[in-house]
Amino acid sequence: MKRQNPSLRLACALVTLVPAAAVAAPVNLATWTAESYPAVSGFGAGVWNVAPGGASVFQSVNGQPTLFVGDFNAFGSDVRGKIKSAGGDDDYVGFAIGYRNGDTGNATANYLLIDWKQGTQAYDFGTPASTPGSTAYRGLAVSRVTGIPTADDFWGHVDFSAAQGGGTGGVTEMARGTTLGDAGWVDNREYEFRFIFQPNNLKVYVDGSLELDVSGSFADGRLAFYNFSQAAVTYSAFTLDRIPVVPEPETYALMLAGLGALGAVARRRRSA
Repeated sequence: MKRQNPSLRLACALVTLVPAAAVAAPVNLATWTAESYPAVSGFGAGVWNVAPGGASVFQSVNGQPTLFVGDFNAFGSDVRGKIKSAGGDDDYVGFAIGYRNGDTGNATANYLLIDWKQGTQAYDFGTPASTPGSTAYRGLAVSRVTGIPTADDFWGHVDFSAAQGGGTGGVTEMARGTTLGDAGWVDNREYEFRFIFQPNNLKVYVDGSLELDVSGSFADGRLAFYNFSQAAVTYSAFTLDRIPVVPEPETYALMLAGLGALGAVARRRRSA
């Protein structure tokens, strides 16, 4: 049997490290599940109605923070889809990423929240929290959610400790959108969102513009849709790409050095 040239074997190995182009796949929302934080006075659980075929979902309740949770982990994903609110209020629409099923009651929850407020408003949600309320500012933001925040925590992106009558967690704002950080969403306008999520970075695009680019140490988990005190919101046409793992530059350098060394050996053998 003829033996394959060692340099050819190494070249083939190098080629296999080059990622192939990803292909977007439609997301079937019929397999997702709904979760809501505990109700407070006047604000109940969300209601998510999936359209036949699973291409869109409509959230119909003006209530507590509510999530519609995906069935795939988000690390290494490139997700795109559309969101539109029919209006009737000026509160929060958005997404969670790195969310784990059951985080609404998980004291060790740790995920990212991307929420978008139409108008600035101060509000106190009262029982069961006894905090003084907070102000929600118009615009797009990304925050880290830990533990089990109260409605006041979610509203103002704050962390009222248990000593202040708060919950076991909080919402800490990390960044605001580059152009939408102080701009509210518009009634009946459809926006296209794109999320690229890695263990140390999250990029969020809106209508093709990079709005959020945050780095840190993030937990893997699901993508979820998010509403707070906002009814009549539709999420539709979501697709998922998986981002191939790209070797570190040092890996390529070592491979190329190995190719060079094998090439030199082959040349010496031919000249001997």
